[in-house]
Parts: sequence; structure tokens; C-alpha cells
Amino acid sequence: MRIGSSSYSFKRLDFDNPDEKLLKLTDIFPLAYQYGLAGLELLAIQFESTDDEYIYKLKRLAIENSLDIYAISVHNNFVVPDENKRAEEIEKVKNWIKIAAKLGATVVRVFGGRWGTITDFKELMAREGKEPPLEGYTYEQGIDWNVRAFKECLKTAKEYGVILAIENHWGLTYSAEGVLQILNGVNDDWFKVILDCGNFRENTYEQLESLMPYTIMVHAKTYFGGGIFYDYNLNPDYVRIIKALKKHNFKGYLSIEFEGKAPYEEGILASIQLLKNAILMS
Repeated sequence: MRIGSSSYSFKRLDFDNPDEKLLKLTDIFPLAYQYGLAGLELLAIQFESTDDEYIYKLKRLAIENSLDIYAISVHNNFVVPDENKRAEEIEKVKNWIKIAAKLGATVVRVFGGRWGTITDFKELMAREGKEPPLEGYTYEQGIDWNVRAFKECLKTAKEYGVILAIENHWGLTYSAEGVLQILNGVNDDWFKVILDCGNFRENTYEQLESLMPYTIMVHAKTYFGGGIFYDYNLNPDYVRIIKALKKHNFKGYLSIEFEGKAPYEEGILASIQLLKNAILMS
């Protein structure tokens, strides 16, 4: 297993930290090398441009700092009744697959999507990521939209030699069952799972292990300083998780998603040490 980090750990989206807001993706590469990371997962929404000049600048920075760019993470949503909007989302994913290939990234993270019927994030967390379907629609329709969309995206993924990997997130994939329904519906060796260790609040380890046979990458959530966005702090047991991953012959990246209130440097370094210790103890 290798230890990397999502660019999210350095730049936590809407976290109200002026230093992080000033950081650009191009600033993160030398920091990642300095911290001893093996590679980076880059959030698509943090790219300043999708022009080749910018894309290849990121690739050059990775080479200069001896780092893999092992994944690109896309924020997509196929859980929309409008077929034209789903088509737009499919094209977005296809475009990021092509960008991932240019960067040498072998994985594109995708979401199972949300209905958007709960707009307040704290309320969504209180409901453990579950939300009711839009009026007049069903959960099963949402699953079907995902399956058909991912099958279409996989045509491009296979062409460019990139794996699509669905993350256990909120909405339709709040549970392992939802992930497995989509995974089994798609039924393709190029469609895998990114296992987020902080997104299952109920039966955490049982649900995580049920997805491990299909896992290509792990999101190692950490919360040093206390959680930023949640009123709870999971503190996943990484010795237990890594033992289970080894049992399932996982060899990929443990990609840190630091989501605590501590400064990002402190949190990322502590996360690296936590994972190194867990690997040794498992």
C-alpha cells in the first residue's frame, strides 16, 4: 500500500481558512513531496483550467517532485430526471477521463449522486446521508439512471485505459447496499469502488468490508483537531481497516482526506504517521 493525499486535504473547499483559500493546485506538489507523500489525488473542481498548457504544467510538477497523480475526483450527479442534464453530466465525466489520461492518472472518482431534496448539510448528516426521492420518482429509478450513465462513461474509460471508481458517499450510496446495486448493475471490470472510511455511520466496519473485494483506492478520512463539517467524529480504526484490506489483497493508495480543524500541514503529517503505524500494526 502507498500513502497519498487528496488535494482536498490542503484546500478544504469552503473551510474558512484564508491560507487554504490562497493555495492553488500548483502550490501543493512541492508540499506533498516535503511531507513524504507518494502521490496526489486531484479534485477536478480545484483545477484553474482544462487547457493542455495547464494540464501539462501539473504533470511536469508531479514529475519534478517525484509524485504520482494517481486519481482525479469528479463531482458528478446522474440522479436528475432531465435526460439532457444527465447527458451533460456524462460528457463532463468523459472529459475528465481524457484529462486523467493526459496526467497519467489511472483512476477517476465518481459519485452515485443525490436527489437534492435535503439542502441543509447538517440535516443530511443527521439523517445519515439518506434523503427522499424527488416527488414522483423512485430510488430504483435513481439506481437505473446511474447504471446506464456509468455504462456510457465506461466506453470512454476503456478507450483511454482509466478505471472509473464509485465512492460510498451520501445520497444513493449512503449505504454499501446502494453502492453494490450500482456496481452489480454496471458489472464491468473497469468499474470499481473508492472506499471512504468516514462515510458509513451505521455498521461501519461491516459495510466497509463488504465493498473491499471491489476496492481500487481508499479515502482515509482523518479529523485531527475535531471535525470541520460534522457534529460527530468517527476516528476510523485504521489498524482494523488495513487488516481487512490486506485480507482482500488490496495493494493501492490510501488517499488521505484530512477533514479536521488543525492546520493542514499538521493534520496531513499526523495522518501520514497514523497510516504508517496502522500498516505496521496490521
